[in-house]
Amino acid sequence: MTDAPARNRLVAADPGLIGLLGFVIATLTAQLAHLGVQNESPVFWVGAVFGGIVQVIAGMLSFVQGDNFHFIVYNAFGWYWICMPGFLLGGELGFFEVEGSGRGFFVLMFSILALMFTPAGATHNTVLPLTLLAVSGGLGLQAVAAFGGPAAFGTAGSYVLLLASALAAYLLVEKFYWTTMGRRVVPLGPPWVSGSSDRES
Repeated sequence: MTDAPARNRLVAADPGLIGLLGFVIATLTAQLAHLGVQNESPVFWVGAVFGGIVQVIAGMLSFVQGDNFHFIVYNAFGWYWICMPGFLLGGELGFFEVEGSGRGFFVLMFSILALMFTPAGATHNTVLPLTLLAVSGGLGLQAVAAFGGPAAFGTAGSYVLLLASALAAYLLVEKFYWTTMGRRVVPLGPPWVSGSSDRES
């Protein structure tokens, strides 16, 4: 017997839909600003709302469903995105500014967290751990730049994070069509590690 489509089950909506959406929009917006395609003004609002509030809501809804993995991942990066607009605001207003090594340590901490989340993500499918590795690598490169390393490291980090955003969008497409139509539209690949019966993102 095959799995019934999610739309035919009497369960709550999947909070991962808005969690992934928030991550994709916030990450894309921020990296375009880092690359000079746009200024940082949109990063403040988009980061706070989509990256911050939306991801925290997704994390708390995952908590209600007993989903520990998405509870911690969405909350971790949701609060990251609530802090980052604060850094921008402090820089603009000239108080509680976070620059240089202070920002570097903050970004590096989340690079390490993304790396720590990767083995658990690898029990779901192939694309999820690749996304987390891209997040870890991109933030790690930007941390090096924040510590005073070559600016090229920050630029390379932005491109790696754009890759992470694209992979997250890929996960969102798969999740959206599975939860609304009961169809696997794009392949996510097999899990790297056994331990989870959930092949969704």
